[in-house]
Amino acid sequence: MVFNTFKGGKDNHESDDFLKGIDNSMEIQGTTIRELSKDIQSFNEPLTKLNRYLSGGTLAGKFGEWSLESIIKDIFHPNQYESNAEVIPGSGKRVEFIVKLPENLVLPIDAKFPSALFDNYLNASDAGDEKLVKKTKDDIKRHVLKDASDIKEKYVQTGITVDLGVMYIPSESLMQIIDSLDNIRESIFRDYRILIMGPNSLAAYLISVHMGFRTLALNERAGEIMGEFGRLKKEFEKFGGSTEDLMKKVDALQKSVNEYSTRERQMERAINNMDKLDS
Repeated sequence: MVFNTFKGGKDNHESDDFLKGIDNSMEIQGTTIRELSKDIQSFNEPLTKLNRYLSGGTLAGKFGEWSLESIIKDIFHPNQYESNAEVIPGSGKRVEFIVKLPENLVLPIDAKFPSALFDNYLNASDAGDEKLVKKTKDDIKRHVLKDASDIKEKYVQTGITVDLGVMYIPSESLMQIIDSLDNIRESIFRDYRILIMGPNSLAAYLISVHMGFRTLALNERAGEIMGEFGRLKKEFEKFGGSTEDLMKKVDALQKSVNEYSTRERQMERAINNMDKLDS
């Protein structure tokens, strides 16, 4: 009996140690989970802030401006563009960027980002509400049409700008929605002369414009080179004429020298004959 009691005491002690080990393990795991939760929360915070940032109209507009500025600065030299420019003098209307083109014309580019409408579309799409999805897409379409009309009215004028402007949408996902709206890009360009472009298409377009600058510069340089070549050709022609004149003079001199040599030999023979007569 004593033995059994002693044995039972040992088992209870081991059981307590086992339970304590489980408690310690669970506490460690709990601590690990709390730390992981904090890490996840810290990761989500900037995403939440970014989402709120982009959902605010003014701040989302700033994001569009920064995105547009980064593209333009990466392609053009500072003297080839201008920010916050008053395109039409005295209008007080300033476009975010203009690109300076030949013949003193400019290309106005304005960033537009209806982020709240885009957010509404994403929520409706996630909810699977087809009726609400259609409504949000119609809202985006009306907004884009209004923006195109504003850009046309405020920033495009014959004699100051080329016959078009650019609406920049700083989101390829939003561009995909716009592209799905019954050829709206084509109709806006036809009716308002406004190109709607996302980051990829705008970069490609501006690179082609910049290459046009370089081609024009090369053409101008080629004209200068051809002008120099023309002047050089004239100099060669003059040099050729001078060389020909010189050769004629050399030939004449050679002929004169030959004549003098002939006369010298004749005089020498005459003198020899006279010496023979004296002897």
